Amino acid sequence: MPRKRVNPQEPPRKRNRTGCNKCRARKVRCDEQKPVCGQCRAKGFDCETSIKLKWEQDYTSAGRAFGRAGLWSKKTAEKADASSPCIHVTEDEVSWIQIPLITSYSFVNATVGNVEQLTTLENLALEATPVLDVIRTNDRDDTSSTASLSPWLSARQPVFLPRQHSIPSALPMLPDLPSPMHSNLLSYYLEKICPITVPSSVNKSPFANLILPFSISSSPAVLEALLALAACHRSKKDIAFRSTSLRLGDNVLRTLRGRLGTEDPLKVAMDPETLVIMMILCQYEIINECDKRWVVHLKGARDLIRVRRNAQLYLTAGQSSNELVEFSEKYFAFQDVIGRTACGEEPIFGSDFWTSQGEDTDAWLGCSAGLVSILCEITELSRQHRSRPGICLLPDFQYQAASLERRLCSLRQRVLGEEDDLLQLSAELKRLAAELYLHCALNGATPAMPLVVGHVQQILRLVSVLLEHGVLAGLSWPLFVAAVELDPMEDLEWAERQDLPDEVPNYARPFVLYTLDRLGGSNAIANIAKTRSVIERVWLIRSHDEISDTQGEGLEKGQNDWERYVAPLCGGLSLA
Repeated sequence: MPRKRVNPQEPPRKRNRTGCNKCRARKVRCDEQKPVCGQCRAKGFDCETSIKLKWEQDYTSAGRAFGRAGLWSKKTAEKADASSPCIHVTEDEVSWIQIPLITSYSFVNATVGNVEQLTTLENLALEATPVLDVIRTNDRDDTSSTASLSPWLSARQPVFLPRQHSIPSALPMLPDLPSPMHSNLLSYYLEKICPITVPSSVNKSPFANLILPFSISSSPAVLEALLALAACHRSKKDIAFRSTSLRLGDNVLRTLRGRLGTEDPLKVAMDPETLVIMMILCQYEIINECDKRWVVHLKGARDLIRVRRNAQLYLTAGQSSNELVEFSEKYFAFQDVIGRTACGEEPIFGSDFWTSQGEDTDAWLGCSAGLVSILCEITELSRQHRSRPGICLLPDFQYQAASLERRLCSLRQRVLGEEDDLLQLSAELKRLAAELYLHCALNGATPAMPLVVGHVQQILRLVSVLLEHGVLAGLSWPLFVAAVELDPMEDLEWAERQDLPDEVPNYARPFVLYTLDRLGGSNAIANIAKTRSVIERVWLIRSHDEISDTQGEGLEKGQNDWERYVAPLCGGLSLA
């Protein structure tokens, strides 16, 4: 029972819980004076006030009561025992959940600043292994896995891909350069950069068999541009090459400006050196920052190519120069098409650069010219829909979308070398990504639809196989298309755990981050950091809309899923 008060007229004296640690330990009343209470001052103790955390497990293991649990209870002991939440199980009944592999790339953080940006972004929007199932292009007639979303249109077989071991060819004789640093950079370009520009293990890169011989034999300016590109690429891992990269790049720009300012413009335009230098500078800016500067080179190349074509002249420097110009034009046009799939902006290069009948798979493109032609038409139709959302209800728009879908499904991409399975898989990967992009950009597909889920799984499986075989070229765009169409409310399991190596995640989001880390760690010819940044922001916006129930606002104004979540974030992003 509580003790009787000496003076009943006085208010009850309650225990305080904010006294200093020493008074609480001695169980004496603390007057809580600052900075030292009266008790500690009198006894000469150090007066400290802090919070001490207590854990129930510690008290239970010592056989002590935790806090006031069980004291002054009006319930009987039987009722208290009956309501106890403790459940006793045997060791045989306990199963442990496997701890997932956590690595440095696994963390996707959202800050207060990220959340504050969502309002601005909403306004912008409103304005694996050889055993995995991969797709054989000859078996696409049996298309039972997914259904079309087109109102005009109503199981793929596994292929077992053997691992290939290619023997590198002997290195050609390299020229004498002014310094060992330059020789080192040229070797780096040839041995490290050129092999990762093509997905093929059989075909050589045009950067090695076209541009390098031209630079050595005919153009010191192109050679210096290649050295700048190599230094820029190497500076991503070794900051010591940063200053070299900037110095060489500045020298190339001064050389190009000097020619444009002093020589005949038509002569400069007709010289293949000019177009090649602009191409290398464009790639330099993509690797460096991947901002609007690479688009400046893209637009400059477009004007230069127009001058060349209007002049109706042909190069007389031999077949190699013609091939060099054709590759340079193809490079710029492909960068334009792939970049526009993400942002939906107006085209810089027209569709006349691509023939719809081209079925031969190009080693550098990683697909056929016919596929790029279809992509070009999809991006243009998507741009029309973005400017006029109601156009998707018109029969003409639906017919064009259905026609493009039929062409994609029936597209055959021939590979000249039958033994080049990796190039064949790369072409099929891009075709699947084009199908997914078409459904999202034209047919209103969303991440929760089974059709989208099926395409995402197939894309990630092919990415896993190519990554397992050391292929880095051409993965950024298909991976991006699949990543931005992941359902935020479902952690997609794209493969069985037992079918994958221990370090490869079998869930979609961790696998996307794993692949981006592999691409970044291997210094792929792309700006992986910016690609990951855009993907993470798309994930953040989707999750925010799911929580706040605002996802229907854009759809009410006629926007499809791609226009609301992806396009506003992708200005200046290169995915080729």
